[in-house]
Amino acid sequence: MVWFCTVQQIENFLQLTIDAAHQEAAEQAITSASAAIQNYCHQYLAEVKDDKVIFDIEHKRYDLHLPELPVQSIKSVTEDDTVLVKDTDYQLGNKGVLYRLGKPWALGVQVVQIVYTHGFAGDVYPEDLVAVCVRAAARSYQAGLRVSALSGVPGVQSEALGDYSITYGSESSSSGEYSLGASGAPLLLRSEKEILDKYAI
Repeated sequence: MVWFCTVQQIENFLQLTIDAAHQEAAEQAITSASAAIQNYCHQYLAEVKDDKVIFDIEHKRYDLHLPELPVQSIKSVTEDDTVLVKDTDYQLGNKGVLYRLGKPWALGVQVVQIVYTHGFAGDVYPEDLVAVCVRAAARSYQAGLRVSALSGVPGVQSEALGDYSITYGSESSSSGEYSLGASGAPLLLRSEKEILDKYAI
């Protein structure tokens, strides 16, 4: 399970204390927000050590794009069962591009195997990524509380007890997208996606 923020950070953002009864709801909100960030970026982002990726080389090429960023280190590169030497046979460039030196990569199916460590070291994430997760998780948490308070009925704006009365209104998000209760609320707003674009592939 990957979390890009903590319950404490949600508490600080909302300026409130989340009690034990709502702790699980807050944790679920963080899980959902973190998964939404990963899905949007098409990246795991958390640290994974010694991950293995295998490439098919179908045409002449000198570069391979490692699928997970950021790349921390390359442990080994094997081409057609031959272990290659760093800076002699290959070199890591910017944005996870691995270059073959002196000649193109060998052609074949599952011919190149790379073992590398990727993601943010120690799971210490950039401030802007954390901020997006905090806002998205806080929004999800608040939406859940609101639905719970209104007994799961979307569109309720007010209630009364004496001579029972209820007022309905349209449900819409701040992004202009209409929703139906918490289930229809966007996990990531357009402005947040713009921040995440630098981490997306």
